[in-house]
Amino acid sequence: MRSVIRRSISDTARYCLRRCFAKPVEVVPAKPIRALTSNEITLIVVVRNEAERLMPFLRHYREIGITRFAIVDDRSSDGTSEMLVDQPDVDLFHSSISYAEADLGNLWRQRIAQIYGQPRWYVTVDADEFLVYQGMARHPLPALVEWLKNRKSTRLLAPMIDMYPSGNIWEAKYDPAVPPWHVANHFDAAASYEVTKSPRGIKITGGPRTRLFERQHKLMKFPLILIDRSTIFTSIHSPLPYWRNYTDAFGALLHFKFFSDFDSKARIAIEEGQYWNGSEKYRKYHAISSGKAELSAMSDRSVLYSGVESLADTNLIRPIDWR
Repeated sequence: MRSVIRRSISDTARYCLRRCFAKPVEVVPAKPIRALTSNEITLIVVVRNEAERLMPFLRHYREIGITRFAIVDDRSSDGTSEMLVDQPDVDLFHSSISYAEADLGNLWRQRIAQIYGQPRWYVTVDADEFLVYQGMARHPLPALVEWLKNRKSTRLLAPMIDMYPSGNIWEAKYDPAVPPWHVANHFDAAASYEVTKSPRGIKITGGPRTRLFERQHKLMKFPLILIDRSTIFTSIHSPLPYWRNYTDAFGALLHFKFFSDFDSKARIAIEEGQYWNGSEKYRKYHAISSGKAELSAMSDRSVLYSGVESLADTNLIRPIDWR
């Protein structure tokens, strides 16, 4: 615990010093923002050219209790903004700075939370991430918040579970009319992942992207989080303060990258260079996948997704006792 406290103090000081000399980060709403009620949960997401994929995303989160979406559109050119501005439960924002200048979106998330107020519970995810947890059909997100509060928890730890189709990824077309797990309907069993502890929290690595691309990824996130004055998004994988990051995984983020446009999205990420280390991971994806006529993530560790219970059955998430 001493190493955790030391790292928290040093990273907090470094972050605050950097922000003191940086230009202010502002996000501009496309329309007036309606005040939140006390029990509303806002979802914060940064998007860029996601028009095709946003309707299943919005539908899923509405079904589990989200009543307000705070969406930062990072200069989309595919009609994303035009589609979102007409959604009555969406507050659309734009910014004059880029994703990289916004510290990979972290400064935007921090600013959004300041606008809506804190302390308050928020969902913070990416557009290709779908939060699932046991009992979600009967217990929407406000009930999950109360359950976490009763456990004295301020964050929900959720591993990112990379989902993939049963055959050739290049033949798996994204269909906005159906949930994405109807197409990318497999995941790796728990044996494919490694769980360790670091000074910043629980660390989860492994899965199909490691098998396919020989590269470790940070697969731990906190999609449901109480944002208060102590919370700082130095990283979406390990926000400050770090001592809040040591908890069990009672939910999961179904992560959907493996569709027919996987390589084209990697090429765009490389060209734009907005991601960490010059989009290094996307360079790896493109170098390995671009020349293959067939790309499949299936292995002896693959499990058919039949609902959130299949994640609990394979020990990827802990069961929730709703009593």
